[in-house]
Amino acid sequence: MSSYPPADDRLRHLLAQEINLSVDTWKLAFWIADGITKSPEIRRELDRIAAAHAAGQPCGDRNCQHCFDAHLTEAIKETSE
Repeated sequence: MSSYPPADDRLRHLLAQEINLSVDTWKLAFWIADGITKSPEIRRELDRIAAAHAAGQPCGDRNCQHCFDAHLTEAIKETSE
């Protein structure tokens, strides 16, 4: 029994699934996803965001759902105290 996406190529497969909603073929979706996953700038940004979240700090991305949820949870805790 295999699991999808494969653990050794999970990021590329997840990106391709999302990209495939907007392009004509899986081949194009995988080509775009492959370029994204190989980009050093994107990798550094993913690492920076992950490190901030792991440290319990906001990552600074205004569209980050994780940070929004954490801020909302903190605001709710403060108002209930």
